[in-house]
Amino acid sequence: MPHLKTIAKYTALGGAFTGAVTAGVLEETPAVPSGNEIYLQEILFETRNDQSRVFRLRYVMPMIRHGLEFHEIEEDFLYLCAGVAVPYLAKENEKVDQVIISIGDRETEFGVLATLATQYFEAFSVKNNTCIWEGF
Repeated sequence: MPHLKTIAKYTALGGAFTGAVTAGVLEETPAVPSGNEIYLQEILFETRNDQSRVFRLRYVMPMIRHGLEFHEIEEDFLYLCAGVAVPYLAKENEKVDQVIISIGDRETEFGVLATLATQYFEAFSVKNNTCIWEGF
């Protein structure tokens, strides 16, 4: 099982709690291009079995449960990578191989099947402070 380090104030799943998120760089309720309300559920650093590092930003957007579709929030993923993940990684001097942004209609426990939840995901690599979409 991969090693997870959680650093959000909402949960300590799979690792040690290391404090609240940093205001200004990692906002709990960022404004996104779609204009929908969104809030940060948690952030995780994961080291996979192959030793690659993943930075996960897990958000909740309640409007998804009212029929909001992926294409309506697609721009939000790149915005969250470029406008939130990259500055946070630079500020914390963290190096990762991949950034994964998830947006769900409700809070879920990471790694646990939630059959009633709708979640959308996008993956990015980061090169020269630029997010490069990897597409699932």
